[in-house]
Amino acid sequence: MNRRKPYNKGQWQVARERFHIADDAPPAPDAGALPLGALIPGVFKNMKLDVHAQVARIAAAWPEIVGPQLAANTRPAHLENKILAVYVSHPAWIMELRGAPSAEILSRLQARFGKNEIQNLRLAIDPAPPAR
Repeated sequence: MNRRKPYNKGQWQVARERFHIADDAPPAPDAGALPLGALIPGVFKNMKLDVHAQVARIAAAWPEIVGPQLAANTRPAHLENKILAVYVSHPAWIMELRGAPSAEILSRLQARFGKNEIQNLRLAIDPAPPAR
């Protein structure tokens, strides 16, 4: 239930003068109005913050999962529809990681984060490779 603090007479008079309101009394509170705090969870859900947090956890564990050589040339990019996009530094890495190496990385990721979280990998060239 919405329990707004009612205007005191001074606040309403100032608002009337400032906004040129003709009404002598403030409007009655709308019983169907939601408080702003009730809208925030829906906004955050649409921003997919939980997915971004999961990718951050994967990135933190990435060197341990793939090893130092691969970690220097690959990085987890984003997670969408349970498919983890992995950016590689050079096209040769896509060829190198196809097949068994990719399956091994997926298996390690699933063991660490769950089979329901990551179901496949997609390799792509890194659009913004880190400066060396």
